[in-house]
Amino acid sequence: MQITLINTDDESWAIGMRSISSVLREGGYKTTMVFAGASDVPMTDQVIREIAAVVGDSEIIGISSMSRGSARAKTLIEGLRPLGRLIVWGGVHPTLFPGDCTGHADLVCRGEGEEFMLDLAERVASGRGFADIPNGGYLSDGETVLNDLRPLIADLDDLPFLDFAFENEYVLDQTGALVPNTRMKQKGIVLFSGSRGCNNSCAYCSNSRLKVIYRGKGRFVRKMSIPRFVEAARVYQQLFPQLTYFYFTDEDFFARSEDEMREFAGTYPDAVGLPFECMASPRQIIEEKMALATKAGMHQLDVGLESGSERVRREVFHRHITDEMQCRAASAIHAHAPESVIYFLILGNPYEQRQDLIDGVRLLEKLPYPFFLRAYNLVLLPGTNLYEKAVEDGIITGIDDSAAELDLLSGYDHRTHDWKRQNVYLNGLISLMGGKSRRWRMGWVPRRLVTVLTSPRAVDYCDSHPLLGDMVVSLGLLGIRLPGIINRLLEKVR
Repeated sequence: MQITLINTDDESWAIGMRSISSVLREGGYKTTMVFAGASDVPMTDQVIREIAAVVGDSEIIGISSMSRGSARAKTLIEGLRPLGRLIVWGGVHPTLFPGDCTGHADLVCRGEGEEFMLDLAERVASGRGFADIPNGGYLSDGETVLNDLRPLIADLDDLPFLDFAFENEYVLDQTGALVPNTRMKQKGIVLFSGSRGCNNSCAYCSNSRLKVIYRGKGRFVRKMSIPRFVEAARVYQQLFPQLTYFYFTDEDFFARSEDEMREFAGTYPDAVGLPFECMASPRQIIEEKMALATKAGMHQLDVGLESGSERVRREVFHRHITDEMQCRAASAIHAHAPESVIYFLILGNPYEQRQDLIDGVRLLEKLPYPFFLRAYNLVLLPGTNLYEKAVEDGIITGIDDSAAELDLLSGYDHRTHDWKRQNVYLNGLISLMGGKSRRWRMGWVPRRLVTVLTSPRAVDYCDSHPLLGDMVVSLGLLGIRLPGIINRLLEKVR
């Protein structure tokens, strides 16, 4: 049986879909993968015809998307309907917001998709029905029916490695043509995760809802054993001949115990030896783990501050990390890898007040430099706790004004949604602080001016003259986009 898997997010790694493809191939099924999420290429009739041609004789079409790719997924599903194939839609968006999806696909998959897709393929191959399939959901007489969830995959070591064979794999290029995804094999960086789940329950994140959905279905946070994780890195190193760097996308790489980190530091350098980037929660960052991660080859550490206000972290984000924890983690980082850290902040939060943002600036001033700051643009991800709160509070009406279509990495921009128009000047100023922080400057802002620029008089004046806030936001956006513009110009010169 042939199965086509299509990703409509602007994401060529698609770790979840590649895992499903590996499981299906191990089960004896043939898979084709299509990466159709190029955000700057419209889902035109021509693009849909090209995808339909690749689908060929596939009996099952699997669509995968997060919320940002959901509108694109709907357009594609409608365009593929004439093929008469079974269309199933999975990923974060159908998992958290199934009611938005069941009216489009024949079937939705909630939660982990490996065992679901294998079960579905076996049922279709044998002519059995799938109305009762665990993890499934569908529309019946105008009502969404959601089946029970199967237990979480308990041992990640049992899963095959991700499908990086690049056989029958296609991607949309900038012209809208569907071409073999051969260039990806020449990547110098590979992304993969050695764990699933997160110990935190942040209101803006899908994990807070996934924990509720999967309650009673097994341990939510699961990790590969260190030998399996190192073996995966070694295998991927062989598959990518130009590989120089790994990005381990675990929700919190430092959630591993000191013994596990010690085992990793003792085996990874000899078996693989490539530098890596990873994410960690301030709660888990201690000097012992920092020393071991640095010994193993950690080149970059991504740390979520999320808000510089302890009140917002606690009351709005339900992220119970104090300023003391943040500063302790920063000290540990500075002691062992002072040039390695990227701190993340979320901007455009309608629940953040003026003082919260000023508190955030003060926290940034306390952090030992040098460090790099990256500002995210808040997305109220449909189905999350923060999304539900915003709907209840009348801040948004639903998915259409949730900012789900935005790229959260694109920088704070208040022009996109009305609920982002609060504290425009301060959000823009913090956005300008994005980038490298050193002794004399924080991003594009001289340190000696920070106190003046955040004084009550300056904030009052800029808030009363909206054009000034607009200008600061525009400068922040330019600062984010300028490196990319320069790189593209340099490529043309070469």
